[in-house]
Amino acid sequence: MKKLLSIILVAMMLSACFASCGDTAETTAPAGSVTGEATAPVGLPSSEEVAALGYAGDFNMLVSGNYVCNDFDSEGFEDLPEPTLVQTAIYERNEALKAEYGINVITEDVQKFGSTNGSGTGFQKLYTEYMSGTSVYDAASIGTYDVATLAYSGLLWDFNKLPHIQLQNNYWDQKANKDLAVLGKLYFTSGDIGIVNNKVTHAILFNKDMIEEYGMEDPYALVKGNNWTWEKLTELVKQVGEDKDQNGVYDANDLYGLMTWKDPSVAILSSSGEKIAGVNEKGEIEYTLMSERVVDLYDQYSDLVYDQAHVFNYQYDNVTGAQAAQSTWDTNRNTIFNDSRALFYLNTIATIEKHRDSDVEFGVLPYPKLTTTQEEFGHGVSPYHSQFICVPLMSKNATRSGLVLEYLAIKGQEILRPAYYDITLEGKSVRDAASAEMLDIIFSTRVFDLGAYYNVGKVKDNVGNMTITRQTITNIDAQYSVAAEEMVNTLNEAFAKLKY
Repeated sequence: MKKLLSIILVAMMLSACFASCGDTAETTAPAGSVTGEATAPVGLPSSEEVAALGYAGDFNMLVSGNYVCNDFDSEGFEDLPEPTLVQTAIYERNEALKAEYGINVITEDVQKFGSTNGSGTGFQKLYTEYMSGTSVYDAASIGTYDVATLAYSGLLWDFNKLPHIQLQNNYWDQKANKDLAVLGKLYFTSGDIGIVNNKVTHAILFNKDMIEEYGMEDPYALVKGNNWTWEKLTELVKQVGEDKDQNGVYDANDLYGLMTWKDPSVAILSSSGEKIAGVNEKGEIEYTLMSERVVDLYDQYSDLVYDQAHVFNYQYDNVTGAQAAQSTWDTNRNTIFNDSRALFYLNTIATIEKHRDSDVEFGVLPYPKLTTTQEEFGHGVSPYHSQFICVPLMSKNATRSGLVLEYLAIKGQEILRPAYYDITLEGKSVRDAASAEMLDIIFSTRVFDLGAYYNVGKVKDNVGNMTITRQTITNIDAQYSVAAEEMVNTLNEAFAKLKY
């Protein structure tokens, strides 16, 4: 097994899953308090029963990822001059666990932009632990590419086999449980235990004043009336565009119907109910990128985002045709939207927080459907920025880890979720009740694409870069589908051999 793991590690280093970069800012909010009682939730053992098992003491959580968001750290809370609502909630949840079971959450935070690539810091920590035969971490929240490698390398516990974990309950994300399970084995998942995957879910911001100024249809009504499609979005976008500085080039100084970046090129698959790879009826991963429906989707998308007179890509240089300097990304995207020079803005939920103090009256929308006959909306959870909960195979006590994670998930729904969702988003950043309804739609229709998370055949990388390379989806599939199929077969074989 260790020889196999060494081979896997080398292979992952050679094909590291790099993706485009995005938001890294943390939430800030007024000080506040969200309280929760320190009592054992229904279905979990009492404090007396746990005390008899000798579970009291430190619970070591590794936190690693590209997007800096630690859902478990409450150390130093008392010294914060003005803690956010989320920080307060994390602290109160940890204190509830300590009061009930005498268990103290300690985090080792090794998050760093660009550190998770399939063989990054999170993978290395747990791989080294396994190879040395030591037991350091009780649980972990690991960036997507690294946790994916850990899963098929056999370094994680199957959640279905962890005592006390009740996956059927709604504080665990049922979409994640379904989409991420391979051959019925679930090695990492998501839910109300954390907020990072809420923050990095794709969505659309729009300028309400510009909608009124241009006499456009109400986007909220379009969503509620099942008329919010890529075709409709394109129609609205193409009504807005102006070379404001009259220099003959559409750049960061101009007016647009849409502002975007590279990552939506992958996220639009989720919006149409499609994936690079999903799980078939046998429970196996299956490469599913190409179909007439997908070709139609990317034909519409290309017609929209390549129209430089109406769409601005802040990661693309209209003059040189190359990727724009990374140092310009934040400045351009924030300034353009805050100056009311972009009607719609494709990004993630985290972007809302960047415009907290803006004078712009903005709302939030789901990604459009491909057609009105599509059953539901769909929203990708960014592969580059997401993190997932897992339990290392070398955990000292898997039963204890299951107990603590279940407790944190239950209390997360009770304490952390309201602090982030109901108060931070709906009460401060999102400025109308209709946007709150849109958030309900967005979070309830998330899609977890294994093809993107495992970056099979590097298809995700190339789809993500298509606004720079101008490759078509058909060309990408033709070049990389064989490698994707080969990797899918390798993954299925690896998962079939795993016992835990």
